[in-house]
Amino acid sequence: MTDVTVTLNGKPRRVVEGVSLLDLLEQLDVQPSRVVVEHNREIRRRDDFAKTVVRAGDELELVYFVGGGSPADDAFVVGGRPLRSRLIHGTGKYASNEVLARCLTAAQPDMITVAIRRLNLEGGRSELEGIDLRRYTLLPNTAGATTADGAIRLARLARAAGFSDFIKVEVVGDEDTLLPDPQATLEATRQLVKEGFIVMPYTSDDVVQAIRLYEAGAAAVMPGAAPIGTTLGLQNLLNLELIVSKVKVPVIVDAGLGVPSEAARCLELGAAGVLVNTAIARAKNPPEMARAFAEAVVAGRRAFNAGRAHIGVKAVASSPVEGIPV
Repeated sequence: MTDVTVTLNGKPRRVVEGVSLLDLLEQLDVQPSRVVVEHNREIRRRDDFAKTVVRAGDELELVYFVGGGSPADDAFVVGGRPLRSRLIHGTGKYASNEVLARCLTAAQPDMITVAIRRLNLEGGRSELEGIDLRRYTLLPNTAGATTADGAIRLARLARAAGFSDFIKVEVVGDEDTLLPDPQATLEATRQLVKEGFIVMPYTSDDVVQAIRLYEAGAAAVMPGAAPIGTTLGLQNLLNLELIVSKVKVPVIVDAGLGVPSEAARCLELGAAGVLVNTAIARAKNPPEMARAFAEAVVAGRRAFNAGRAHIGVKAVASSPVEGIPV
């Protein structure tokens, strides 16, 4: 094998002649789902990494997105896709498509979830009929899968249907609680990352499992606040805080939130966003609840960026005591 010189991020670097972008990233210990590659001034799709080869004199730029600084540049980016809203909106359980459409108008999300189901050959109305899906970044989920192979199959079907490279991995491990199967979730995540998907796995609030999913290449980690559909709210704040501190990709709290104040609390703790479905769909006034959740995530993130006051155990007067007439 012959080594040649390329320009990598502005600096000369020796690489093997004809190495693929995918192999090069592996050699550099870079997860494909976490980087955008510009090759000779052209952005390469992740699907093309394996078949795009590097030659002498090529120019390569590897970039990723970082948040930070003031709220004005406090970007929410998942898998290279910037999102304005930190509320990911579910699309199931709504009384009608009209109600869902009103909720989406009220909340103004950038990303919405969609399920993968067989085509209804008996006719009838499509579940998302009347919803302009082109306005949103679609997050297909593998809900209903009970094995890693089942989740992988659904993900491949979603990609073939032209949804997107995003996939929310869900593998049910217990039928009563719908809590995820840790081993199958990790296995599916590893395989789908290898296939170039932008993987966002749903997990429990197990800190070590969240770390393993991050190490497997997940573009975001999505721990539940409580079992899916319960609206029980935040059950384990400590573990969510630990996950946020340990995982270096966006943490999006998914499942079990009941009211907007809980969404705000997630953002105050440092979570990058929340995914909400049942709490909006089953509210007495779903569009108003959707609006409230959208406002809550903005307030929560603003509070996180502002930095909370020191927590003390001794009372401190907010007004000076000097000069008080006695």
